Amino acid sequence: GRKLVEDLPAPFETYAASLVAIGLIEPSPDLLPRLERLYTRQVVGFYDPAEKKFFVVPERTRDAGGPAGDLMEQILLAHELTHALQDQRLGLDRRMRSLRDSTDALLALQAFLEGEATIVMTDALLASVPEEAREALGGDPLGQVLDGLDDPSSVDGADGVPEFFVEELVFPYARGTAWVREKRLSGGWRAVDAVYGALPTTTREILRPGAKLPPRRLLSAANRPDPGRLAKGLEAAWADTLGEWALGFLLEKAGAGGETAREAAAGWHDDRVVFLVPKGSRVGDGIGFLWRIRAASHAAATRIGSLLAPLYGGRPDGSRPTISVRRDVVEVSLRAAGPAR
Repeated sequence: GRKLVEDLPAPFETYAASLVAIGLIEPSPDLLPRLERLYTRQVVGFYDPAEKKFFVVPERTRDAGGPAGDLMEQILLAHELTHALQDQRLGLDRRMRSLRDSTDALLALQAFLEGEATIVMTDALLASVPEEAREALGGDPLGQVLDGLDDPSSVDGADGVPEFFVEELVFPYARGTAWVREKRLSGGWRAVDAVYGALPTTTREILRPGAKLPPRRLLSAANRPDPGRLAKGLEAAWADTLGEWALGFLLEKAGAGGETAREAAAGWHDDRVVFLVPKGSRVGDGIGFLWRIRAASHAAATRIGSLLAPLYGGRPDGSRPTISVRRDVVEVSLRAAGPAR
């Protein structure tokens, strides 16, 4: 629980209230203990770049028993030692802390890290089983691993946890493994090694393995929300770049079909959101925000705006964000509640 809270860009109550305000989650009682349970249930072992150590939960490997438990420990070792080697090359603690103001960039980095480690782990598994057992896995064992990963409904401990957190947890493993797999298929491990010199910085890249993407159209300085230029009586709680994956999640939550949401979100090029609170407000109280999304074109921006609108349509006036489109920029804004108490 302490590690979960430490890694957030804002106090937990403010962070959760911000996600509710923008529509990524619904208000959820006892959210922190539910999240702690979700993440704890996934842990068999983990590498901590801050401490340069990895940890194994022996109770989880012992549950498998005998040779199966030994095999689980071997493949876990392969996965976590891959993270240790990644850390040697990238300085993960410093790098990941520097990305706390971009959900998008952090998810993209995690996708590469978990994708590579999952493929190394799968290779270690295949090398550890007898030939006859390997044949039983079929001609594409990594494809079977991917099929198992890409199913948020099967995540242990997800009951009562908002879907956003579950899908965010699954994304680096499912999408990241598919992305790294394509790299290895097209150019072998040499192509995977080359990623260290040009790391993915957006979920836009991860969502399209192997695709050559047009250059991004970034928000101009004038359109980028500036925490230093706020309305009187407000202060910035935190800022974020949500990215294409989170935008697609919101569009689907707003009622767009999966394919429609993904197609519309593919028009994303950049975004920035600043979450605002009245000065002197209690933690998590009175959250507002200013979110601007730069799209590929005016038509793409208009589509994103129109598909987002139903997400907020049922809210009371005081908590309903307004949406406007100017040229290729969508603006979604919600006035922070006041006065401060």
